[in-house]
Amino acid sequence: MNESYEKSSTSTACSTPTAGALPERHHDVSDTFYTSQRKGRKYVFRVRLDINGFTLQRESPSGTILKEQTVKICNIVGARCMRLKKTRRLAVATSVNRSAATPSKCSTASKENYPCDDGDVSAYLYVFAYVLKKKSLRSEFHRERTVLTLRFRSFDTFEDNMREADRWYRALRWQLHRTLESIFVVRNEEDRRRRVLVMLNPKSGSGNAREVFNMHVTPVLNEAEVPYDLYVTKHSNFAIEFMSTRCLDAWCCVVAVGGDGLFHEIVNGLLQREDWAKVLPNIALGIIPCGSGNGLARSIAHGYNEPYFSKPVLGAALTVISAAASPMDVVRVQLQSRSLYSFLSIGWGFISDVDIESERIRVLGYQRFTIWTLYRLANLRTYNGKISYLLTEQQQPSEQEEDTSHTPQLKMQTSRSCNTHIDKLSNTTNNNPSFHHSTEYLPHEFADVISLETSINQSFRSRCDSWLSGGSRRSYYYSISESIYHSLADESDIAVQAAIALENRQQNFGPTSSLPELDEPLPEDEGWLVEEGEFIMMHAVYQTHLGIDCYFAPKAQMNDGTIYLILIRGGISRPHLLSFLYNMSTGTHLPEVNNEYVKVLPVRAFRLEPHDNHGIITIDGERVEFGPLQAEVLPGIARVMVPK
Repeated sequence: MNESYEKSSTSTACSTPTAGALPERHHDVSDTFYTSQRKGRKYVFRVRLDINGFTLQRESPSGTILKEQTVKICNIVGARCMRLKKTRRLAVATSVNRSAATPSKCSTASKENYPCDDGDVSAYLYVFAYVLKKKSLRSEFHRERTVLTLRFRSFDTFEDNMREADRWYRALRWQLHRTLESIFVVRNEEDRRRRVLVMLNPKSGSGNAREVFNMHVTPVLNEAEVPYDLYVTKHSNFAIEFMSTRCLDAWCCVVAVGGDGLFHEIVNGLLQREDWAKVLPNIALGIIPCGSGNGLARSIAHGYNEPYFSKPVLGAALTVISAAASPMDVVRVQLQSRSLYSFLSIGWGFISDVDIESERIRVLGYQRFTIWTLYRLANLRTYNGKISYLLTEQQQPSEQEEDTSHTPQLKMQTSRSCNTHIDKLSNTTNNNPSFHHSTEYLPHEFADVISLETSINQSFRSRCDSWLSGGSRRSYYYSISESIYHSLADESDIAVQAAIALENRQQNFGPTSSLPELDEPLPEDEGWLVEEGEFIMMHAVYQTHLGIDCYFAPKAQMNDGTIYLILIRGGISRPHLLSFLYNMSTGTHLPEVNNEYVKVLPVRAFRLEPHDNHGIITIDGERVEFGPLQAEVLPGIARVMVPK
């Protein structure tokens, strides 16, 4: 949608904002604009930027407000000053001055000069926003890119007009930075965003994480002027080595571009640091979903009512630049030979078997899960073991529905061995048809000052006619000034040294456990309960979703200090089990009241001891050693990036 406006000759803007501690009202700017329509009619628009965002008021000749629209500050990601280019070919061919940015002015990524038509001294300010829209009443909300374009030409020279555009840019920049949490911005006279560490796994999911990042994440980071350093992983456990050995003071957050496995490595690397207690409160964790399951990204979007299915990568990128973080529970898992940390789930039994065993028909893609589920239903297995658990303080044993016809809950005595496994319940979303390329250009007859440009069918359109366009066929994918891409080919020695140090490390850092050692009996006087016998599966979950289409624990929250332990007993009928698996996509698979075969137990710790000598254990979708394990929740120990 393009609308043309013409600026009035007399400005009513507020005083110019200056650096330093000034009252908020000094960072509010406003002005009066005209719009020229085809039929020669003109409308007066009052545009104001304040703490709420951009407010556009259409006024009648008598000064009455006829219509008002607001682009909320929480939906605005950034802005860019530029001069109107003359032709498409000239704009692409012209080199752009990439000198060092001055934080108090439009940076090189935000201020661009193109050759213009003779006599045109106008300066333009492009404001980027991603607003919630619906295609129809029956459709779901989605994020739609909106470009608010202000044209300034009240003065006789381009320099004066650009100075006015820069004044609005700096006012918007101040309003945006005041919404950021302290760890994301350097607070001084020239507030600026801190750097972001991006860890990219090129083999995640279908193997197109690098392309997804370049095409759909980099343009958004550019619009928000977020500086970043990109590291591409070269081998398994690279992220663990990096996060546990490197100095992280330069970065405010770590963003995983990949699946839940990469995020698992980042969390474990941080908690293997000797200074973990100092680092964790000062660094946030984010994720761009490029894996198979993407359970964490889906859980974050679900918890904050953020649209996911239409453009999952866009939503995650906006979450990263929102600079907001929330505490997240982490679960400490003790195995026989080591301890590690989990953020998603621990599984054992049916779902885990389907996940791992279906690898032999991986060529069939996501359908392998459906095929192997049917095969495993026809050849149902049971596993003999004992599960001990400690209910949350809010959940009393009397509240649990007991059924003594099967196996009664017993007081804790001793421990033996254990086995766990997790299901990714994956679903590839990277080949989303909503990701496509398109280009738009500012028309030469573009009149004055303001234009709202939106399109329902365009997701990542050309970025302000810039040569950094994410949609142009001749785009170059650069980050803003000072952002760095790191190829690790020249860091092989560092990688080898880090791997040796990781392998030889004997001491486990991170929070100490409050549980007895794995080979010691659990105390009988602390309220431990026991489920023992034949099981179809056990799954311990602390996020709402295990995958994009697996709404496994509807009551789970990011920071509730609760592990949801789901147990399915042997003896359940195949139709009942099939109904359970089928309804996992809607979250209606769990019973409201525990019954003989299916139980949902909110716990703060548990121990799994399989009596069999075979099986598969996975944690956060990664297979680990078989044997006994115990887990306990660490409430809110990590910080995860969330939508505003």
